[in-house]
Amino acid sequence: MNTFERFLHESIDLQLYSVNAEISAINPQFKSYKKWITGYIGPATAELHDIKEPKLNAIKDENRNAIFPEFSVNLNDKTFFLAIKGCGAYEDMYEGKLLSPPRIRNACRDSTCLHLVDKLTTGTGFIMGESWMGESPYGCQGFINAFDELAFSKLAKLDSINGAHICPVIGVVQLPPEIEEMARKFFWFSTYKDHFYQEIRLMPSNIRLYFESSRLVANPSSFFSLFDLDTEKLIEKFEINFIKSGIALLSLFLRSAKKEGDNITGIIYQDVWLDKDCVVAPDGTIHFADLEGLIWKTVSQDKFAETQSKEWEKLAFEFLFALVKIDSYRHQLEGSKMSWNRQREELALLIQLAINQDSFVYSKNQNKDLLIVLEGTEVPLVEIPLLEMVN
Repeated sequence: MNTFERFLHESIDLQLYSVNAEISAINPQFKSYKKWITGYIGPATAELHDIKEPKLNAIKDENRNAIFPEFSVNLNDKTFFLAIKGCGAYEDMYEGKLLSPPRIRNACRDSTCLHLVDKLTTGTGFIMGESWMGESPYGCQGFINAFDELAFSKLAKLDSINGAHICPVIGVVQLPPEIEEMARKFFWFSTYKDHFYQEIRLMPSNIRLYFESSRLVANPSSFFSLFDLDTEKLIEKFEINFIKSGIALLSLFLRSAKKEGDNITGIIYQDVWLDKDCVVAPDGTIHFADLEGLIWKTVSQDKFAETQSKEWEKLAFEFLFALVKIDSYRHQLEGSKMSWNRQREELALLIQLAINQDSFVYSKNQNKDLLIVLEGTEVPLVEIPLLEMVN
């Protein structure tokens, strides 16, 4: 067990309960892990239904998700941990603090259930009928989001869409009818109308760029030791992987592009961001996690370069902010005191090294500007200035 795996085991702060749930769909690449594809509910939902076994150790992740550190698989020399999306909410939707039994009682719309609510000892991991943005039941997952995430995962080769890494969904389950029916009786304003689903997915870590994690890439000192980054060579390799995978995610539209007559269709990001919707693997590779925010977009060929450039610009700041933090901390650990101008020059060299073997991207120096050139199949070239006025 390495340092990060030990950290995850020491971070266990939740027990989930396994329930028999109907498997709605399986990612064919992960059929051998069918035994993992079942329902998992939080302690408050389990108490309401008097479910006491089997229990599994987990770590809370965001508001309705969890990671199981005791279940892992190796994909392309990286360790991925079993994770669940939609095991029940931890936070109160309207009070901004932990969900509590009294608040659950206030949300109960069926007085015949109050005797069960009054026995609750926790509000953690409660699934409700309340509609979350019209997309899902609060604490669980909705039909469209669940199957969209599965579709994008099936498009990937394991965890990669032409070099852009994701946290793949391996299966979707429908919540047991008795749990769904009970959940529909708890809401504050309005309810989600479709069936309730959960996603079973794989994640390489719970380290995010800025939000929704106790350890953040924006604060490198908080996780370098967890990833055993204790030599200059390992730290530089981590940074190179971070750059390579970040540029891959920024160019997802081009990497996924398909020419259809005079139009081009590719994947874009909708209302999702790298700051909280990605996790970083111990080797530095960024993995996009919240696939429900991906959508297909079709544009005319003459609008392709403009669309890709806008996709890049939309998310580039979050990537570059984290990169500067990592690069600066690396120099600090090396005892190197250099000017920002010198750091920019070295960073330009590192970026060129990182994308050297990427079949969709290459770099070009033009009038002292470092350009990133994106090149796909049967689509126009896209040139993006990454570092201007650098020697």
